[in-house]
Amino acid sequence: MKKNITVKIPATSANLGPGFDVLGVAVQLYNEVTLETDRVVNSSRKPASMPLSAEIRGAGVDSLPLDDSNLVVRAAFNVFQKTKRWPASLYVRMLNRIPLSRGLGSSAAATLGGMCAANRLVGSPLSDQEVLDMAVELEGHPDNLVPAMFGGICVAGMIQHHARYLKFRAPWSLRAVICVPHLTLSTSEARRVLPSRIPLSAAVFTSSRLAFLIGALIQRRYDYLSFAMDDVLHQPARATMLPGLAEVIDEAKRAGAYGSALSGAGSCVIAFTRPGATAKQVGQAMQKKFAAFDVGSNWFDVALLNSGIIYK
Repeated sequence: MKKNITVKIPATSANLGPGFDVLGVAVQLYNEVTLETDRVVNSSRKPASMPLSAEIRGAGVDSLPLDDSNLVVRAAFNVFQKTKRWPASLYVRMLNRIPLSRGLGSSAAATLGGMCAANRLVGSPLSDQEVLDMAVELEGHPDNLVPAMFGGICVAGMIQHHARYLKFRAPWSLRAVICVPHLTLSTSEARRVLPSRIPLSAAVFTSSRLAFLIGALIQRRYDYLSFAMDDVLHQPARATMLPGLAEVIDEAKRAGAYGSALSGAGSCVIAFTRPGATAKQVGQAMQKKFAAFDVGSNWFDVALLNSGIIYK
């Protein structure tokens, strides 16, 4: 009798300006991962005769691999190896709605999708903390993984080799307007341009803005977001790779956004707005400003999520 597990993993926006590598929020846009097998066997290594087949729909259909080098598959294999329980055969189906290499946590969604589905497929022997720590080891940092797994607005970091986090409820009264340039930015390339050292003044600026940002979101002081999402650590360097970034952020605020910033490592720009007509005005304004720099884009607005991974 065949057994299949499907998980839905939300997109995430990390950094949010000054929260470089520590702050992220889940948004209402999902990838889906399905793993299917006929049976599970106890084995300390992958069965030599285990057939593997994979299917992708949506983002990456023409570029992502369909073999065991696929990130979803690699993540699942890590779980099977850790638990010493392997599927006798494995069929992987991926529905990718999260744009690739745009700063919306597509790799975190793939990693968690593979690991969480695999853990459930073999009987859930691993705790959430164990899965999260394994995901961080593969992904490199927890800022996207934590909100994708648990939802909400999350502060995350590695403490004594374990991912630790604090989750705050995302306010229902905010929408995320996300402008998606037709220009991709790889995370590795976006990290390469970052400065290796920063002055003390930049550290003080960052800590003050991050404190204001978290406090403003908790206390619903949205008027503070206009300066609380300012950043001097990563956005100025990454602006050299994304024409019009600073101008698009300013235009979003002029159009009515409370605050705006580069999403993750980019190239998306996220703006927090009130629901309704303001969101549309902000999205159109960002798109128009990018066009002034010969960067095509599209935009959408989504709710912030307080739930993470969904098992179907």
